[in-house]
Amino acid sequence: MPGNIIDIIANRSRLGPRQKSRLLWDVFRENGFVWTSLLVLYYFSSGIAEASFARLQSLKLKRNLPGTSSLGVNKEIWENWDWQAEGEEWTPSPEWKESLLRNVLRRYIPHGGHIMEIGPGAGRWTGALIEMADTFSAVDIAESCVRVCQQKFATHSNARFFVGNGKDLSDIPDASVDSLWSFDVFVHINIAEAASYVREFSRVMRSNSVGVVHHGTSGGLDGGWRSNLTSQVFRELLHQAGFRVLSEFQTWQDRGQEYPVGLYHDQITVFVSSAPADDSPSHMAI
Repeated sequence: MPGNIIDIIANRSRLGPRQKSRLLWDVFRENGFVWTSLLVLYYFSSGIAEASFARLQSLKLKRNLPGTSSLGVNKEIWENWDWQAEGEEWTPSPEWKESLLRNVLRRYIPHGGHIMEIGPGAGRWTGALIEMADTFSAVDIAESCVRVCQQKFATHSNARFFVGNGKDLSDIPDASVDSLWSFDVFVHINIAEAASYVREFSRVMRSNSVGVVHHGTSGGLDGGWRSNLTSQVFRELLHQAGFRVLSEFQTWQDRGQEYPVGLYHDQITVFVSSAPADDSPSHMAI
């Protein structure tokens, strides 16, 4: 049968009834009854799955349901995740990761000072951050992640790892953080917990400090089991807490190549804390 069957399923709406009938007959003649029956089953079940997913995501937003991004569910998932791949299962390619390190992490996170990471997982970005920091702190909802990172970075005396409750930074002192990083975390954090975290950002971040957070944009409507957080809501939360948004982007350019932040129209937001009028600006690699 010509073409890729996954592409045909994904573009079902572009095929009219007559085209579908002729296609089904060609498939039957060339592949037989059993294979064609399985194809038909896949065709209809995938349609049901897509419709169900769209409905549950819409219902989640309409009724403000936690979905799969509640504190309890997040802790259960990440506490029992198999971290042998060290989080690299979410890295599209080595080139993508190196470009993100060069064009995002090292561009926006200044060298030196106290760097904090929310949700290090198995330390996918942590090594680069520790090398840049005078002191480094990381908090994760999963004890298993904290243990992995403590073992992995045991030789770095400037690094500390804490188990958090998924909504605040109670182990971090006031006005002690110079820069903050979080990737592949806020895509799974709902609005209520995100709002709590942003209030904590305001408490722990020094004047003119910078934050870089990766999050979803559409409240989960684009797939990927994203939380109900949207780019608009996250921007409003930052503004309400007194932060200034420097940049929001879903892709970046590097040497003629365009790289996506994530597979589901995810976004990175870069923001800075407001400074009193008599404060002098700090060093920022923007």
